[in-house]
Amino acid sequence: MRTILKKTLKMETKRHDFDNEFAYIEQWRNTILLDCYFAEKDSLFPDGTIKGDGKKYFYSNLPEDKAEKVVKSVDLYKFDWFDRLFYIDDEGKVRQINGE
Repeated sequence: MRTILKKTLKMETKRHDFDNEFAYIEQWRNTILLDCYFAEKDSLFPDGTIKGDGKKYFYSNLPEDKAEKVVKSVDLYKFDWFDRLFYIDDEGKVRQINGE
């Protein structure tokens, strides 16, 4: 006798637009948060995916040399730290959004 498990996977993308040029995206599979990131609104498709020239930004309260991406939801109603957003450049180094 074989037991066959049927499982339905639910993929969901949640998007929150801020009053400035950024949006916050969360990608969920069932109840597991797979990815979360900030992106510029004009570099997003309507489904929340990033266009070819867009960048994924992440929040970290650590300095640039120690910043790392942690997949964890942020409190969208209290979030006001857009100056602490980072991205990973083409060389794999962490860069601050306005620290170029």
